Order: sequence, then structure tokens, then C-alpha cells
Amino acid sequence: MFKKIFSPKISVRIISQVAMLIAVAFILERMLPIVNLPTMRITLSFIPMMMCGMLFGPVWGAVAYGLSDVLGWFIMPLTPNYFILAARIVNGFLFGLILHRENLSIWSHSVISAVLTQVICAMGLTTLGLSIFYGQPYVPLLVSRLPQFGVYIILQIAIFPYLVNLRDALRKSGLIRE
Repeated sequence: MFKKIFSPKISVRIISQVAMLIAVAFILERMLPIVNLPTMRITLSFIPMMMCGMLFGPVWGAVAYGLSDVLGWFIMPLTPNYFILAARIVNGFLFGLILHRENLSIWSHSVISAVLTQVICAMGLTTLGLSIFYGQPYVPLLVSRLPQFGVYIILQIAIFPYLVNLRDALRKSGLIRE
């Protein structure tokens, strides 16, 4: 099992599919945000990244989420924040680690992935990165970002069953082969 998780398949097909998911995530993150404030951003970019982790595993999930953030540094004039990059990489890894299974329990896997990614990545690493970047105390910044965490947990749990159905349909049609 350990070998399966940490030695992902590499093929031109997988690389191109991951690249498409990165492109969709980039567009959803940088060009179509729902809320875009200095310390709070709500987007739907987690959807292609959840799909990437679900289809291709934790290594591809981490690579894809990290690359989508790094692309944003070059395409949009943003200052790199390495804590946020680390949060994205860990987030993609967790999506793959939790969701890259044949038989997913819709509610337990969606709740576990949503809560873990929000607690570790969003509340932990991203808030720490913003705190250092803006020179603000961590706890007040964390408190101001709590509504965002709630929104993301609800969105991830609500969208998850549709992503499982999409994954199954893509596999059945032969468009995705892992």
C-alpha cells in the first residue's frame, strides 16, 4: 500500500489530465473567486484539486495544487508566500491520501477530508503565512477567517458526492485510466 501511494504512475496521458485540472484550478482561483479579500478568499479551485487527488493519488494531488499556486505567482503579479504554498501541497496530498480509494464512504470520507484540510492547511499553515506576511497576530487573524473555514467545509461535503459520481463516470467511459 505504501508503495502504491508514493510511487505514482507517470504517463503522458496522466500528465496532460493533471495539467488540465491545474488549469481549471488556476482559473477558478485567480480569475473567478467568489470572495477575494486580502486575508480571505473563497473559490471553487478545490474542486479540480479534490478530483486530482481522488483520481491520481496523493503525490499527483500535492504536485498539482503546488503548481497551481506557483503558476499564480508568475501569471498574476503576486508575492510568493511559502507557507501558503506548503498549505496547498499538504492539502493536495491529503485529498489524495484520503480520497484515492475505490470504495469511498460518501459522508465519512468527505467529512474527514474537509475537516483535516481546513484545520491543517487553511487554519494552520495558510493563516500562519498570512499572519507573517501582513505582520498581524495569529489568533485575531484566525478568528476573522473562521467563516471561510465553515464555508469550505460545507462546500466540500456538499460537492463531494457529485465528484465521486463524476469520477465513476469518467472511469466507465474510459476517459480516465489510472
